[in-house]
Amino acid sequence: MPSLLEELHQLLRHDARLVSEGTWRKNKLQDLIWQLDAELLRLLRSHPRIRARFFREVDGVCVFDQAGFQQIVTGKDFLPDSYTAYKNQLGLTSEQRFLSASKDVVLAWPYKDGVLEGGQTQAADKTEERFWHETLAAEEIDWLLAPKALHRFRRITAHKQAPAERLTADEHLLIKGNNLLTLCTLRARYAEKVKLIYIDPPYNTGKDTFGYNDRFSHATWLTFMKNRLEVARTLLRPDGVMFISIDSHEQAYLKVLCDELFGREHFVGEIVWETATDNNATQISVEHEYVLCYAKDKRRQGPWKIQSEKAQRIQQEYETLKQQHPGDLAAVERGLRRWLTQMRKSKAVDLSGVAHYAYVDEKGVFYPGNSANTRPGGYHYDLLHPTTGKVCKRPTNGYRWPEATFRKADGRGDVLWGADETTIPKIKKRLDTATELLKGYFYEDNRRSTQALTQLMGRKAFANPKSINLLKKLIRFTTGAGDLVLDFFAGSGSTAQAVLEVNRAEGARRRFILCEQLDYIETLTLPRIQKALGEDTLVYAELAGLNQPFVEQIQAAGDHAALQTTWETMRGKARLDWRLNAEALETVAAQLTTFPLPEARQLLLDLLDKNQLYVPLSEMADTDYGLTETDQRLNGAY
Repeated sequence: MPSLLEELHQLLRHDARLVSEGTWRKNKLQDLIWQLDAELLRLLRSHPRIRARFFREVDGVCVFDQAGFQQIVTGKDFLPDSYTAYKNQLGLTSEQRFLSASKDVVLAWPYKDGVLEGGQTQAADKTEERFWHETLAAEEIDWLLAPKALHRFRRITAHKQAPAERLTADEHLLIKGNNLLTLCTLRARYAEKVKLIYIDPPYNTGKDTFGYNDRFSHATWLTFMKNRLEVARTLLRPDGVMFISIDSHEQAYLKVLCDELFGREHFVGEIVWETATDNNATQISVEHEYVLCYAKDKRRQGPWKIQSEKAQRIQQEYETLKQQHPGDLAAVERGLRRWLTQMRKSKAVDLSGVAHYAYVDEKGVFYPGNSANTRPGGYHYDLLHPTTGKVCKRPTNGYRWPEATFRKADGRGDVLWGADETTIPKIKKRLDTATELLKGYFYEDNRRSTQALTQLMGRKAFANPKSINLLKKLIRFTTGAGDLVLDFFAGSGSTAQAVLEVNRAEGARRRFILCEQLDYIETLTLPRIQKALGEDTLVYAELAGLNQPFVEQIQAAGDHAALQTTWETMRGKARLDWRLNAEALETVAAQLTTFPLPEARQLLLDLLDKNQLYVPLSEMADTDYGLTETDQRLNGAY
């Protein structure tokens, strides 16, 4: 009689999702188990022996033994192959189990208690071995996440780049390297210093630049985000806020995760961003993304109001009309009203909420505000008309303001009197006091951002960059002069450009820190920021690599010969995993060619000590690491 494992093996072959090019996709199976995938459960229940082993009836309800099944399929005896056997020989295997039953932390695992580093360096790098599968003890995780040293410091201005010899407190910062480890490094200096964090993380859709794949999917994405958000929250000031762009695939899950990390009581709200028109949908046309907002402490958040951008457009037209009709306020007012009517009919400019500012006097544009109280209990007093000298008509419920307030407004020229005393006087609401709220809906076709970036860079350089206009809104509503803005998924550099543009428009000084690990930081992110710098300066630096350069060589290897060359270098220079069987290492070069290229790459990645990807800040003076005296000095200055 075949064993239970053999029967399970044969049964699972009927699920095409679990086999790719003849290779079992164990991690896909684990992900389906975690999701309680209906198709998988139906398949398992269809087999009498499997059903008897992993399902039981409780009060008429069929219950799946998820933990027991997980233990079977993650065991080293399930679907063994030559690759697994060789890893066992090298000493790289470990017993796998539910994280809730262990104090170990998994570097790359599809459950929320893990730490997922994510080592991609190329936007097009979508190979299956994206993340390392390795269990590290809790004390080793502490070492992994300890602050790292930076090197290759450069000062960037609008017109040149040069090695940095010193740093100043007002310079912007762009760091290349793994963003989880960069966040941990920044924490030592910037804990509770950041006012605003904005991120546009990979969306786990399969279409995103970061290149997630089916082997890890949803559960790993949540781990990936959890690790980063936990550290990011420590960087926020007590009055700080965080915005996260996300699409419908992960919005609900991310909301629950953030509720756990920030506390539901600190959820501020979400913005629905309509990005496109989809006329090809078969059911619901999804034309929007989301921006979630959380506060470090919502009780520290005051009202979010800014001067109305729409009002500024009216002010521009008013200034033009004043030049056309010098000294003729009546002509200026007529011209302004004609223009407002044209804008309303043509919809060329959205002036909703401010179109009633259609009056002009010596002080500028205004509208007559209602001075009557809306319910009984207002202020009752007499006002004499300035021309007739008679008592003006009083509102039935009284005035909205005390008499002293009205008198002060009149002294400033801010009361609109009627032709005679039969009209209730009104207070003039000035255009420059018009404010707007941060609304939960924003419209901008995402193609506009792509076109703007293409025009700026002279080529199509990035897919779906974020809206500069949306980012400028978030920055204006939540930050002021002297505040620090952080984006640890820098992408094309939209956040940096938005900060610089808001600073110039307001004459204020905000500082940004951006992090990016992909190689286009040199060809896109940095050049874009440089074009927007103006009079500002930017400091560029990189995490100082130890094993990370070997990771990049392994990922870039296009054939087995390149991997063998990399391995020969690794043997003498890399920091290898301390658990390795020294005698078995002698066979690595020969064994590499016996595995498919993806598995051969993964094998070399597994040999590296992941705690030593980058130079620890505490050991940067060690001459073996090659950091210059300038590097060491600047590590204490950024």
